[in-house]
Amino acid sequence: MESKPSNNIKLEKGNTYFFFCYALVCGGKSTFFEQIVSQTNEEENKQLYNIKVVSSDQIRADLSKEMQSKNPNMTFKECFDKLGKDTARKFDIEIQHAIDSTDKSKINIILVDKNYPQGISGFMKKFAKKKNSQFFIVFIPNISKPIEINNLKFPFSLNYFIQCYLRLKNRHGHEVLNGEDEESNLVYLSFFKLFQNFNFNKNIKGNNSYEDKKYKKDYDESTPKRNERSRDKYHKKDKFNFDDNIFIQKIDFTDESKEIEIDEDTKKFFDSVIAKMKAFDMNDIKEKYQKEIDVFFKNIDEKYNEKNFFEDTREKIKVQVTNLLKEGIVE
Repeated sequence: MESKPSNNIKLEKGNTYFFFCYALVCGGKSTFFEQIVSQTNEEENKQLYNIKVVSSDQIRADLSKEMQSKNPNMTFKECFDKLGKDTARKFDIEIQHAIDSTDKSKINIILVDKNYPQGISGFMKKFAKKKNSQFFIVFIPNISKPIEINNLKFPFSLNYFIQCYLRLKNRHGHEVLNGEDEESNLVYLSFFKLFQNFNFNKNIKGNNSYEDKKYKKDYDESTPKRNERSRDKYHKKDKFNFDDNIFIQKIDFTDESKEIEIDEDTKKFFDSVIAKMKAFDMNDIKEKYQKEIDVFFKNIDEKYNEKNFFEDTREKIKVQVTNLLKEGIVE
């Protein structure tokens, strides 16, 4: 009897592992990465790991502070809004620096602190060079039940959605977004909207093969022989099929032990706001949906915020990181 190919991978010296987290705002990404840094910096691990952190938010915050210092009449937000392209360029430079500083005698981990709602194929095609020593590990929330309301589908549970909102509301001092920011709820919903109809397995692992958009039309319309040539051309051009080097691991970013039903108010809100809003068009959102958004989040506050309804999962995450470093990825 043939055994199925293993989807597990251990962390080995000489290899480079890019760690990504797919999470909402306040979704547990920073806590998870901080735990990785903490455990790999312990005395017994210092000589084993080479850790680099590249944070898009931190880069943008630093650039915004620098611009504001040179332009005192501008607010931090005005500077922040102008620096999207500069942040992207600096981010790519920092990633390349992290790759260039890998150590063949150590386990190299690059913590990529940035979300990719469009999938990570663009990142991989830009930075992947070595099939047998570069791996892409994507950590996703271990959720109870993905949201599915009429024609709206999201890869996150209502549990996760509510807990991330409550964390944002009580977050202070973050370099980019805090609960006291006037538009924090709108930004939160906008970011959530980016994941509409997103599927972790399909969107992360399903768009990096020879059926890439660049070749999909030829592939669909060609004969089998031409399909084979198109596939060979793709693999030759990009050196290897990126899907072979992608692994997905679930992490307990939030407490999913409580079963939260999608009630009529939530269904109505998703149909009347989420389905129709344009992500990050703040003027449009404020003009058309501000009142409904305020009422919806007020109801969440009344139901969950002051009742210690959800358990803290930091100890679980700590154990999961320990297992990750010892056992590797177990899909």
